[in-house]
Amino acid sequence: MIPKYILLKDKINQDILSGVYPIDSKLPTENELADLYGVSRSTIRQALDLLVKEEIITKRWGSGNTVISKSDSSKKDTVMVLLPSIKATEWHSILTDISSTLLKEGYAIEAHETVEAFSKEREFLTSMLNEIYAGLIIVPAQSALPSTNMDLMQQLLKRQLPAVFLKSAPDGIYNATVVSTDDYGKGYQMARSFINSGHKSLGGIFVRDNKSSVNTFSGYIDAIRDADLNILDSCFLWCNSHDCPGINTRGAAVINRFVKHASEMADAIYIDDTSLSSEGTATVSHCTLEPARPLGKEAAKTFLELKNNGSAKSTTIAYK
Repeated sequence: MIPKYILLKDKINQDILSGVYPIDSKLPTENELADLYGVSRSTIRQALDLLVKEEIITKRWGSGNTVISKSDSSKKDTVMVLLPSIKATEWHSILTDISSTLLKEGYAIEAHETVEAFSKEREFLTSMLNEIYAGLIIVPAQSALPSTNMDLMQQLLKRQLPAVFLKSAPDGIYNATVVSTDDYGKGYQMARSFINSGHKSLGGIFVRDNKSSVNTFSGYIDAIRDADLNILDSCFLWCNSHDCPGINTRGAAVINRFVKHASEMADAIYIDDTSLSSEGTATVSHCTLEPARPLGKEAAKTFLELKNNGSAKSTTIAYK
């Protein structure tokens, strides 16, 4: 359930917008507001603090609360979308598809990039706790790791906020609605494409804290094993999606040094992250497969079903 103080903040703000409390007027006292809206004084204080934070009212000791601006801060028709990046080709395309689908249905989009950092993700999830949003579409940060933001996600879900998880949901989220891709199948197909082209020694670069990349690795390895080829441990590099200060697993120098080394043993190297680059001499392939259905449109469609019906089935999209 949505906390009372957030519902009250929204109600007082709507009364300000409708002229019940004009600009420069004083709000009733806390006791009067408590009686007027049928809530406790602590709920009143929490609601007023949010209105102060949004610069709709000013609160001064001894002079009460004064209305200083009108601001339609309601997010009731806004869907927050959290992606690792907004500009990168893959994520930009997904955001465009989500936006075009939901805008037609009357929703506004508030998109942010988390750069795969738990701290950034937490910042945006925290802001949702002080508002009433239409819903959330999120690619969890560092999805292969235990999420440090599980508490906030659980709080939002307890409010019955419609939430669609893209790619995967953090472990511990019960009955999450997930729109994912068959990453295991992607890895298997990529390895088979190399093998069918005559390559016998395969390597790869994957992302250790990304659940989709870990699943792709599993499919890639199984295809190599099924072909009775050797698995060359030293020809596989694991990068981070989000490096700590002073640690660089994603830089061009690191990638190229690895490719140069792996090329001495592997005749084909697959890179699972298109943001990584290489100038190596081996056959190097980024993902050339595409989901059979656009991931962004599927996410938006699932969100609308969740919003309208209260539930929606998770979906896994195959690669073509």
